[in-house]
Amino acid sequence: MKVLILAGGFATRLWPLTENRAKPLLLLDGKTILAHLLEKIPENLEVILLTNKKFEKDFESEIKLLDRQNFRIFCEDAFADGEKLGALGAISAAVQHFQIDENICVFAGDNLLPNLEIESLFCEDDEAKLAAFDVHDLFVARNFGVVEVDQNGKLTKFEEKPKEPKSTLVSTGFCSFGKNLFPIFHDFAKENPDALGGIFEHFLHKKINVVAQKVNGEWFDVGHFDTYLAAHKELQKKELKLGRKVIQEQNMYSGKVFIGEGAVVKNCRILNSIIYPGARLENCHISESVIDENCKLAGVDLNRKLVRRGTALNNEQ
Repeated sequence: MKVLILAGGFATRLWPLTENRAKPLLLLDGKTILAHLLEKIPENLEVILLTNKKFEKDFESEIKLLDRQNFRIFCEDAFADGEKLGALGAISAAVQHFQIDENICVFAGDNLLPNLEIESLFCEDDEAKLAAFDVHDLFVARNFGVVEVDQNGKLTKFEEKPKEPKSTLVSTGFCSFGKNLFPIFHDFAKENPDALGGIFEHFLHKKINVVAQKVNGEWFDVGHFDTYLAAHKELQKKELKLGRKVIQEQNMYSGKVFIGEGAVVKNCRILNSIIYPGARLENCHISESVIDENCKLAGVDLNRKLVRRGTALNNEQ
C-alpha cells in the first residue's frame, strides 16, 4: 500500500491566506494540516504528495522540517487553477509516473479525520473503499458526495451533491483503490480528470465492489474561512496555545487562541483567533480572525477578518 496526498489545489476561497500558501500548510493546533495527516500514516508506508510547481518548494521545506522519511513529491506543471490536472488526473498520472503496482490509499490534503485508522481503509486488489461520515442532516448532505449502503457496508449508490439526498452518509475524500482497478481508473480519469466522486459511480456501474468505511468522531473539511475557523475552535484543545519565543504582555484571551512562533502580542483582547508566526500586535481587539505572518497591527479592531501576510496598520499615529 502506498499513500497519495492530494495537495494540488490553489484554495482561492481562502485568499489572501492561501494566495501564496498551499492549504495543507495552514496551521491548526500549532501544526500544519499536512503534519496532522502524516501522524496518521505509519513511517513504513511510502507517501507521495501530489502538488504543483507553485508550492513544490514549500512542501519540500515542510517535509525537511518534519524529518519525514519514505516520502516523494509528484509535481504538476501548474501555477494556476486552469493548468491543473484535476484530482483524478493527478492520481492517475502519479500512479503511471512512479509505475505503482500496489494498492493505493488517497488522503485529501485539506481534510482531517482524527479518528481514522488508516488500516481500516486497506482494500483488496479488486475493490475500492471510501471513508464515510454521517453528517446527520439531509440539508448538509447536499454539499457532498452522498452514499447509500447495504447492511454489509457495500455501496449501493453514490450521488454527487444531490438536491434531495436519501442518506446523511457522505464521502470524505479519504479512499483507497485496489491495483487491479487501475486500468479502469486511468480510462475514466482521461475523460473525467476532476471527478473524484464520479469514479465511485463508475465502479458501481461496472459492478465493482465498493466498501464504505464509516468513521465516527470529528471531520474537519477546511474549504473556506468559516470551516477553517471552526476546525481551529474544535481541534485545539487548549484555550491558549503559544509557539516558541512568543512575547506577550497584559492580554485578555477567550475562546481558542493560537499565537505562532516569534509573535509579539501586547495589551490586546483576542477571541477565537489564529495569529501566525512573526506577527506583532499591540493595543488591538481581534475577534474570530486570522492574522497572517509578519503583520504589524496597532490600535485596530478586527472581527471575522483574514489579514494578508506582512500587512501593517497603525491607528495610533
